[in-house]
Amino acid sequence: MDKKFRYLPLLLLLLIPTSCKRFPNPFEGERVVARAGKENLRVMDLEAAFPSGIAGADSVAWVETYVDRWVRDQLKLEEARRRFGHNPADEVLVETYRNSLLTRRLEQAFIDSATGEELYSEDDLQRYYEEHRSDFVLDRSIVQGRVIALPSSFRQRARLRELFADFDEDSRRQVLALVEKNGFSLREFDSWTEYPSFLGALPTRRNETYDDLLSRGGVQEMSDDDTTYYFVISASRTPGQTAPFEMVGEIVRGAVSTRRRAEILRAAEDSIYRSALLEKKAVINL
Repeated sequence: MDKKFRYLPLLLLLLIPTSCKRFPNPFEGERVVARAGKENLRVMDLEAAFPSGIAGADSVAWVETYVDRWVRDQLKLEEARRRFGHNPADEVLVETYRNSLLTRRLEQAFIDSATGEELYSEDDLQRYYEEHRSDFVLDRSIVQGRVIALPSSFRQRARLRELFADFDEDSRRQVLALVEKNGFSLREFDSWTEYPSFLGALPTRRNETYDDLLSRGGVQEMSDDDTTYYFVISASRTPGQTAPFEMVGEIVRGAVSTRRRAEILRAAEDSIYRSALLEKKAVINL
């Protein structure tokens, strides 16, 4: 073992039992593990950082890595202080960061107190979506549907087409059985999909438009060499129509969440402001 880590076995004996009890000797934790410049790393510092759930060789490796990293970081910090010295601007930055951190904690406390576990409801989301439908206008066609490819020589084509048109629970089960038995290709587009991606499952040609297929109902058919494709466009929306909620749900959630947080924080700030003025904790002389 490296000389600088010759005390590791002792350290581990001190650290590992801490998951069950603290140090029996109140001064044991003050023992110095490593020193870098004027800074000391104590056993109690290691204990505070020691992760749960590791033991044996992993514990040794963790302590070695942690101590080595600590020494390196402290030496770099000391070198930075030597080179750049005290800079009042740094203190301003630190104070600004500290104030920002405290403010964010307070704001989160306001939000938690006002909403508990639920910042918004599903009704809030739907209401926002309906009120802002014009923000979610599609610029391309989207579809839901299904495509199955099978040999044109398949004898039960008519029966399969009938099942594919219905596609309730029972007919879908029968279609899946035929697909598995015969090695057919079945693609189901249950989520909204851009129309070109759906057409990619069919023997379509580039530079040709197939918008007329969107308005047709029932099972449609294409063929390519010895393969027949049955497909159904069960739902579609075209450019100029509103995108379905499923596609913009995350955007809606983000907008509603931001608005709700702003409302809560504004109310809390107003309350603090009014109370401070009434109690003369804040005075404005304008």
